Amino acid sequence: MYESSMELTMLMWASILYVLQIMIGALAADIQNGIPWGIGNREVRPEVEGWGGRAQRAYVNMAESLLPFACLVLIAYSLDRTGEWSVLGAEIFLLSRLAYAVLYIGGVKILRSLAYFGGIAGMVLIIVQLFMG
Repeated sequence: MYESSMELTMLMWASILYVLQIMIGALAADIQNGIPWGIGNREVRPEVEGWGGRAQRAYVNMAESLLPFACLVLIAYSLDRTGEWSVLGAEIFLLSRLAYAVLYIGGVKILRSLAYFGGIAGMVLIIVQLFMG
């Protein structure tokens, strides 16, 4: 069996990636709307355009993907059903989500979608490991 903590390490890095994506999206909003807006109460939230808007949509998408990934990793770990498939799945998930963020912010359409499905494939591999035991 592979070291059980590799999936948890990938979960940690995926969580760090998520926080970085939030920070990039917030920076983009501050750049567009100005620092006084950024440190204010923000009753009015203008839509961020261009790369900043894509950065914000990318981190929302990461939030939607991070929850099921975290659940799968924690279930596999707690049931001691980790192995080569769950390690590979966690690694694919993290690399795919990193590629997705970069490609989405950069405005690359087709490759971004492929990276998204790479993240799904990574989660499927963890599910396979769960049922293989």
